[in-house]
Order: sequence, then C-alpha cells, then structure tokens
Amino acid sequence: MRILLVDDEIRLVDGLRRTLRLERPSWQVKTALSGLEALQLLQRESFDVLVTDMQMPGMDGASLLREAQLLAPETVRIILSGHAGQERIQSCEDAYHQYLGKPIDPEHFISLLDDMNESTKRPESLRARRLVAGLPCVPSLPSLYEQLVRVLKEGSPTVEELIELLRFDLGMASKLLKLANCCGKGPGDTPMDLYQALSQLSIDQFEQSVFRYGALAVAPSPAPSGLDLNELWEHSNMVAQVARSIALTEGHDATAVNLCHLSGLFHDLGRVLLASDPALDYRRVMELTEAPNRPLVGDLERNFYGTTHAEVGAELLWLWGWTSGSATWSDTTTSLLWLPPMPSSCRFSGSRTPGAPVSCCPRLRLMPMVPLICRNCAILATSSGPESWPSTCP
Repeated sequence: MRILLVDDEIRLVDGLRRTLRLERPSWQVKTALSGLEALQLLQRESFDVLVTDMQMPGMDGASLLREAQLLAPETVRIILSGHAGQERIQSCEDAYHQYLGKPIDPEHFISLLDDMNESTKRPESLRARRLVAGLPCVPSLPSLYEQLVRVLKEGSPTVEELIELLRFDLGMASKLLKLANCCGKGPGDTPMDLYQALSQLSIDQFEQSVFRYGALAVAPSPAPSGLDLNELWEHSNMVAQVARSIALTEGHDATAVNLCHLSGLFHDLGRVLLASDPALDYRRVMELTEAPNRPLVGDLERNFYGTTHAEVGAELLWLWGWTSGSATWSDTTTSLLWLPPMPSSCRFSGSRTPGAPVSCCPRLRLMPMVPLICRNCAILATSSGPESWPSTCP
C-alpha cells in the first residue's frame, strides 16, 4: 500500500513514517511538508491513501483535498488535524472521507490503514472503491429535500421531527452519519443510529452543512436508470424495521439492534449509487431482472461491473467512517441475511397483493434457521423450510 503523509510539522510526519515502516515494512510511505509539495507528488505518482493536516502555510489542507479529489479520485483522503476548526472541516466535507483528531493513537491509525489495505486485496471491494471514492454524496429525492428545507427554514425543529424525515431518504441519512463522524470524536464513538448521529452533530451544524456548504445533492430524476427511488426508500425502511424486530426478538443488546436497523436501512444503498451514474448504464440490470427466469441482481452486477451493489454501499459507508471494515451487509454479526431480489419463483402471485399465496424459492441455499427477508415479497421467514413461511401476503 502506498501512503502520502502531509504536514508542515516535520517531527510529526517523520514520527508517523518511522512507526509505519517499523510496524508495516511492506508499505511505501512518502511525506510532504506542504500542500504544494504533496500536489506535485500526486501529479507524478499514485497513492492509495492521502493523510493531511489542515493548517499549513501556502496551500492548506482544504485546498489540497479538493485538488486531490479531482486529480486522484480513487485515493482515500483523510484529515489528521488538531486545530482545524469545525467550520473549516465542514466547508470541505465533500472532499475527504474521514477526519481524525490529533494526537492520533498509533494503534487506531494502523488498524484503520490495515482495513484499507485488506479491502484492496479483494477484487470486488477494490472495484467498488474505484466507483465510490470520488463520490461527494448520495443523491436525495427532490420532494424530500424540499420538505427538509421547509422544515429547517420554519425554525426550531426537534431531533425527532428531523429524524422522521431523514430516515425516508438514504442520501440524507448517509450524509448525516458522515457529518457526525467528522466531529472529531474518538474511535468507539461512531453513532449507531440516526438519532445519536444528529444529537452528536447538533441541528445547527447539520443546518449549516445543508444551507451554507451544500452537503446534500438532489437526484436529477426520481427514477435514475429506471430504479424507483420512492419505492426503494419505502422498502429500505420496511427492511430496517423488520431487522430491528429480529434483533430484539433474538435478545441482542441496544448496539446490535441499532446496527441491524441501520444495516437494513442501507442494504440497497449501492443500487442507488450504481443507478445514479449514467456511465454505468444500470438500466441494463433493471431490464434483465424483469425478464422471465431472471438471474440474481448480484450476478448481473458482478458480470457488468466486477462488483455488486452490496460491496458498493458497504465501501462508501466504510470510507465515510461508519463500518469497521469493507464487508457486505450479509456479514453482520447477527444471524441476519439480506437477500438481493429473488428469482421469479419466489414472488407472490400478482406481486404484492394482500392475501396472495406464498411460493417458496427453490434456489435459496441458506444456513438452517437463519431469518430472512424476501425483498420482493416483504415476508419474514426462516430458511428451515416452506412450512416456516406465512401462508399469505401481509
């Protein structure tokens, strides 16, 4: 792995370089004492990770990050600073992935870089990173964005009122998590639900990010590449609620329950990212999934892009500091499995018609007694056999 450390404090960069070379001798570490020197290195060489201070003479960290975002969008960009100031951090939030405060715990720093290095060894994760590393935000639905602006401008909304709105838009919800992670909190303080994230960030800071710094972007279409965002948002909220119910039923603690809820909420985030990029022509996948004897979405995505929407969504949230590794949502520690769209044999007669009979999918190969959600049917069941499925569509 190739790492570029940038700071005008020579003792700090030399200390970090010695630590990394001692602990991870196979890594290639270069240093720069100014933003301009770092930019010249980026123009000549490629790096997997850029770690920069914010306050430097000449070209500061914010300017360097914006230049690096254009010059090397696939490079992971991290702020390492102790006196940057909240406004400066927020002003360039779209140009970096994570914020770390000084003094940095060497073990935490190396662990973070270890995760980055491990994910680049998996071809699907590496391809997913190339797709999302340059992405500033996830697009929001125009109607929900307008509703958020109206609520904020009316004045003094409560945390509960905002969360009720934010949870219906994956773009707003994912950006809230990133903004909360940029507050300079220590490792272990990662927000595990939207309420905690907004409380940690504060409504004023969130409002400033939206209005002053343009933290959110509006989707140009409510159905990019034929993917209906309204329907997807509703489905994601349903999965999140059922995931939370499963975790509660199984007796997990509050952290695991919140993790399952957020995992359910974001399990299709990667589909939004793939569909929103015109160059990827995601409509091909959408059309093939509607064909008779349709293949699984993940198989199609892997054939077209070399990765899946699960990898893409997980990679983005991990880059933004939420997850502990670049794992797909099916790797959750609870016995929870989030399935891609099922083959046609798994759908209800007449789609989601109340009272329609359930047909079990013969292509499922699952561990015994694992709870599952069928995306198309919205049915909770276990893989122990058809007898565990409800008899009719709810």
